[in-house]
Amino acid sequence: MGAWALVAVCAVAVSAWTFAQAGTDRYMMVGVVVAEERVALEVEDQLGATEAVTVSRVLAPDDSWLVVHLDDDGMPGKRIGLLRVDEGESVDLSVPLDEPATTPNVIVALHADRGEVSEFEFDKEKFMSSPDKPYFVEFEEVARVVGIAEFGVVAEEGQAGLEAGPDALGDDTLVLSRVIAPAEAWVVVHLDDNGMPGKRVGLLGLRPGESREVAVALEEDGAEARSLVVALHADRGQRGTFEFDMDDKLGSPDQPFFIDGEEVAVLVERE
Repeated sequence: MGAWALVAVCAVAVSAWTFAQAGTDRYMMVGVVVAEERVALEVEDQLGATEAVTVSRVLAPDDSWLVVHLDDDGMPGKRIGLLRVDEGESVDLSVPLDEPATTPNVIVALHADRGEVSEFEFDKEKFMSSPDKPYFVEFEEVARVVGIAEFGVVAEEGQAGLEAGPDALGDDTLVLSRVIAPAEAWVVVHLDDNGMPGKRVGLLGLRPGESREVAVALEEDGAEARSLVVALHADRGQRGTFEFDMDDKLGSPDQPFFIDGEEVAVLVERE
């Protein structure tokens, strides 16, 4: 399977489904629609940023807000930065962060200031009633994914890998036909959350090198699953203790291995 990118790709548009909520999938919830020539948002990756994110250029159709979110698997998560900007063009704006980011990427979006002046009034759980909605151009939100920290443990081609046969999933065990680990490592098994890692349901420590027929015991949820996501993580913290928190990826020592920017992971499906 293609790996999911946890390292930023700058200037990626966030789709109009960004703020879709349960029960509202019958229509798109679009914010303030503007013509392409009236709006712009330019921001580059800035590794090491902890106190502010610098936006190179903004073209705001009206008085607006720059909003910085944590990256929640490619979707806007918790808001950690906010700056009001005037109508028109502005350059080299510094958006202060309320707290350091805990994700490798942040998402910077441009919102209208259509409610009470200078008061940010937007709640993604109450999208339709929020006056300060994000701008959209042709059903694409005016937003950018920005890399602010390196994430993952880099491995060379052939140094790390996972292989699973068609019958890898048993009743309560997942068997990988081959695993290559460049150092002390963990095989981590997750529920499949639409191709992304969900709840962890299996874990096994490995020594460096090549291993065959690697059996990982599954928790009850994993044993009943039709498909699972399996990733290879480094054991870089306390040896023998798995230390990785999905809510604090950057602060976790046992981060996943990456090769050429792609996570070492496979999707295993039940026959």
